[in-house]
Amino acid sequence: PGAQMAVETTQNKRVGVIATESTIQSGLYQQLITEADPAITVYGNPCPLFVPLVENGRVHRGDVVIETVVKEYLTPLKDAGVDTLILGCTHYPLLEEVIGDFMGPDVTLIDSGAEAANLASTQFDPNEGTGTTQYFVSDDPQGFDQLAELFLQEKVDVGAELVDISRY
Repeated sequence: PGAQMAVETTQNKRVGVIATESTIQSGLYQQLITEADPAITVYGNPCPLFVPLVENGRVHRGDVVIETVVKEYLTPLKDAGVDTLILGCTHYPLLEEVIGDFMGPDVTLIDSGAEAANLASTQFDPNEGTGTTQYFVSDDPQGFDQLAELFLQEKVDVGAELVDISRY
């Protein structure tokens, strides 16, 4: 869904993708975007320090550490003239203000998690009643519980469960 939104959003056919090293190396975003529109050039850049910085609360404007790291990682994408930037990791939307400030108002940021959630929401019939929410994480459920309020932007009693993703 994030790739499709980027295809629909870009005006100059230059799309940036920031994500973990493994996501960038997989080439999936690049593949999906260029399959949808071969005229689009995709610039992928891994941002490995973003996750630990977010998990340590370094997400605010004026924090010299995150602003320095954002500049380091995003300068090549800014120099390439991307007009659309996919935030390809669940942690990255928490840096949206800092990333947006650096990239400027002419660059549209796409939250890949929000796009996936929007698509998933269309798969359910709201007339079938209410459901429950469960959280599953691949690493450190207690750490997720502590950061859930930051991620979810609301007070929650999470109780995340650890899953072994290699089983899926």
